[in-house]
Amino acid sequence: MNSTGEVCLPGGGSHQSEGAGAESECPICRGAQIVHPRLEGGRPDYSRVVPCVCIRAKLEAVKKKRLLSMCELPKKALKWTFETFEILPGLEEAYEAALELAEERADSNWLTLMGGTDRGKTHLLTAICHRWLDKGKPARYAYVPVLFDELRRGFRGEGDLSYDARWDFFLSVPLLALDDLGTENKTNWVQERLDTLVDYRLTRGLALVVTTNLPMEDLPFRIRSRLSREGRVVYIAAPEYHTRPDRRAS
Repeated sequence: MNSTGEVCLPGGGSHQSEGAGAESECPICRGAQIVHPRLEGGRPDYSRVVPCVCIRAKLEAVKKKRLLSMCELPKKALKWTFETFEILPGLEEAYEAALELAEERADSNWLTLMGGTDRGKTHLLTAICHRWLDKGKPARYAYVPVLFDELRRGFRGEGDLSYDARWDFFLSVPLLALDDLGTENKTNWVQERLDTLVDYRLTRGLALVVTTNLPMEDLPFRIRSRLSREGRVVYIAAPEYHTRPDRRAS
């Protein structure tokens, strides 16, 4: 047994000879990188192995990098977190609503942020994604005007790049963040895919965050009906960030 309460594998790990590198071997797992956990009563559970503490941080970093890659956030949004969001007057409600959803303590796991350009909607949307990724939960960002072009490219792809694989991921990812809804091409195929996407996530209770520059009445009827009925809608009336008097000189 070791100070972490875990049990080394019998004879575990590779035994390094004295000299260079010997002192770098983990004293817990002796290089095996896995250990037997202990049961509640303190006895070792020899039926299972778990990663040793010496490798867990690396595994978590690899997992977070993979989740971030799957999320496909825009490069400029990699630093758009709750910590970097400036809560200016008029943005308090949107910030609190986004934070509540991100921490899964909101009454609904659907949120629509409405308002003109440069009001912080996309920053908050991506901040929610970052918070989910930090918790090890998958999320997917999608800029709606190019979402369906991306799907169409899947008709020529295979495996994870195929249309079916891409579409299934959008349908079932625990958190979907749709940025700039209402600016997509208004074709029958696009509208049908959007309706299906929203309906699927609604019936399965999956989280959805939407931003739009349009008033609610300008969105397609089925979409606006579900967004307003099933989730929280926050209209941001704050001025454009870069037109505020205190920003003009900066």
